[in-house]
Amino acid sequence: MNQRFSLTRLARIAATAAAVTASGALGAAAQDSVTLKFGSFVGPTSFLNAKLFTEWFAKIEDESEGTLKIEFVTGGASAKPQEVFDAVRAGIIDMGWSITSYNPGRFDAAGVVELPLLANGAEESSVAMAGLYEQGLFDGMDSVKVLGLATADIARLHHSADVDGLSDFSGAKIRAAGGVLSAMIEEVGGVPVGIPAPSMAESLAKNVVDASANDWFALDGFKLIDVTKTHVDISLGTTGVYLVMNKSSFDKLPEAAKAAIDNNPPMDFAKHWGSNLEVESQRVRELVAGLDDHTIITPTEADLASWQVAADKVIADWLENTEGGADILQAYKDNLGAHRAGK
Repeated sequence: MNQRFSLTRLARIAATAAAVTASGALGAAAQDSVTLKFGSFVGPTSFLNAKLFTEWFAKIEDESEGTLKIEFVTGGASAKPQEVFDAVRAGIIDMGWSITSYNPGRFDAAGVVELPLLANGAEESSVAMAGLYEQGLFDGMDSVKVLGLATADIARLHHSADVDGLSDFSGAKIRAAGGVLSAMIEEVGGVPVGIPAPSMAESLAKNVVDASANDWFALDGFKLIDVTKTHVDISLGTTGVYLVMNKSSFDKLPEAAKAAIDNNPPMDFAKHWGSNLEVESQRVRELVAGLDDHTIITPTEADLASWQVAADKVIADWLENTEGGADILQAYKDNLGAHRAGK
């Protein structure tokens, strides 16, 4: 099921971001160098912008033989997280990134990365996600040029209060991204609440939610350290990440610029994103572990056993409700195994 995006809404975005919409790829015939506008909903100093995307795009620019420049439009000025895909498709921005679970029903295959207790880190889950695209198992991307597919790091449970363990999350309102992760939260007695990443800290501070299911990176990257106290180090699922480009913008590029982009395919982006994000997540975990007012809890074997029962139920439901789900899940598991074997 494809979500529709209001053209009226696109027009309003265009009006409020005239600097974005007035420029972009003008074509090789008009100029020697083309500037592409890249929309990112996180701030300019975010690790994602300052490190991951900056390094990735610098590589592409260097390989474009001076024909390509990429200009960041940060902080959601070009589109909200849930609007990015349609803004790129409509040409409001040339390029953009967001999270697949912000558009439920659009990227069905991406739900496999949300399944609990399968992946252990951002590098392997990102590579496995990009592998699904290479294998023709990733849906929803026909209307754009895919530059990268990856995942967030693996979600853990973070509570705003001092709690004793997993049992304290029963009945809690828990921020969760995506229908599959939400189903897991429900299965263990929590109440899932859908909140975009930029609003998580405020929601925890105002007690809109009691806890959040996020990777370690989010505690620093989205300022959750000050509004959480207890962290349960259990491997839940993750969520998909996409980096896409307007097809017309790509078609107008000089040949050298096209080659630079095509020579850095989605799988290469997945490796770049996943490995760097995993290192950053580990840094944040170590930071949190050193704070006197924070507690990291390792689940007991009994806790893990009960959560495995819940995970098995969630996985079975996803398989039943996802067309081609068995093939997608098997390919994802195979991709995870291949990556682990190759390390």
